[in-house]
Amino acid sequence: FAQTSLSLEQALEHAEKHNAQNKVRSLEQRAAEKVLWQNIALGLPSVTTAGQYTDNIELPAQFFDINQDGVIDKLQFGTRYTSIGNLSVNQLVFDGSYIVAVLATDVLRDQAALNKEKTSIEVRQQTAQLYHLNVILTENEKVLAENLRLSQSTAVQMAAMAKEGLAELESVDQINLVARQLEVSLNSVRQQKTIAAKMLQLTCGLSVEQNVSLTTGLDQLIQGAVAGESLLQARFNPEQHVDYRVLAAGRMGQSLLYKNDLVGFLPKVYAGYSWTKQYVSEDANVWNPDGYFANNVAFQSWNVSAQFPLFTSGRRIFKAQESRLKVAQLDALLEQTRSAVTVQHLQAKAEFENALTSYRLQFDNVALAKRLRDKARIKFLEGVASSLEYSQAETQYQQTVAAMLASANETLNKRIALEKVLGMYNTSKPE
Repeated sequence: FAQTSLSLEQALEHAEKHNAQNKVRSLEQRAAEKVLWQNIALGLPSVTTAGQYTDNIELPAQFFDINQDGVIDKLQFGTRYTSIGNLSVNQLVFDGSYIVAVLATDVLRDQAALNKEKTSIEVRQQTAQLYHLNVILTENEKVLAENLRLSQSTAVQMAAMAKEGLAELESVDQINLVARQLEVSLNSVRQQKTIAAKMLQLTCGLSVEQNVSLTTGLDQLIQGAVAGESLLQARFNPEQHVDYRVLAAGRMGQSLLYKNDLVGFLPKVYAGYSWTKQYVSEDANVWNPDGYFANNVAFQSWNVSAQFPLFTSGRRIFKAQESRLKVAQLDALLEQTRSAVTVQHLQAKAEFENALTSYRLQFDNVALAKRLRDKARIKFLEGVASSLEYSQAETQYQQTVAAMLASANETLNKRIALEKVLGMYNTSKPE
């Protein structure tokens, strides 16, 4: 399969366009636009036309005793062929519910846009975290592979020394044990890396069959995280947080439901116009003015109608009161959300700051542990230190490297979390 090179920014851009969840939200947003236009169209004039052609095979009859002689006479009226054409125009003049419905649909469209934005933010965070994990696992794989090579080289040297009687077989076994443990760890990391790579490809909307090469290394990622230390001083506005804006849009929707309940007490007014033309004839071509008994007539009319709700047994009043209480509930939730996201910001700042401090300490610890491991190896080869001391030094180094990489991953993810709280991934801002 083709090799695909992917930097962190490229991965984020690809996920924005091709992630399945983002695609679903985009379609929901487009559907909400169509609903808005549907509701707007309800207030536009509606024009209908209709036509009818009738062949009266036998005309209807009326029966009367015209001469008052006791004999019922049969009378037939009309012509055999009739055609009617009609044009009607209807227009909504006033309906408070229509106005509220258009406003509510606009809110629905905003909610769809906010849901898409929230999904995009979550996908961006997930993509960045998976990219970080892949880079960390790649770095861990390199370190373990190098340590395995070094341990295997040490084991070969010790085996040669034991053969000459210059070292004990137990020391050779101890070194082989260290090498085997490193090999197990290396295989485990490689399996994790394979799974993490597939998860990243799935999140980015790439085929899991592709071979992907990540071009942004750990050093670049860490430099970006350290440069993000200025975020600790960034101004925070809780009303820009996407969770707050989603809830605010929901509150606006509920407020419109309350207004809709109120305008239900107002009248509804409609207007209409109708134009009709009728043709009659004894000939099948009813529209021929020279036909037998041919004639035509046109007539038109207009009308205005109004509906006034007088009494609804009080149900509408209680429903309006219920809607008002729900608006008050959402007001309380908005205030709680404002406080909650403020606390989230403080927590994200503290966690990012602590992660940076921890990474710097762990980075220095790796250099120190490596020096101790290298010295222990030299002493061991010279016969000054025991195999157990060398094994302990190697284990300590591995643990220190693992802690440093875990701390690096934590630092990268905490920066992403802080950027998310600050609203740096928001695609729209509240007015």
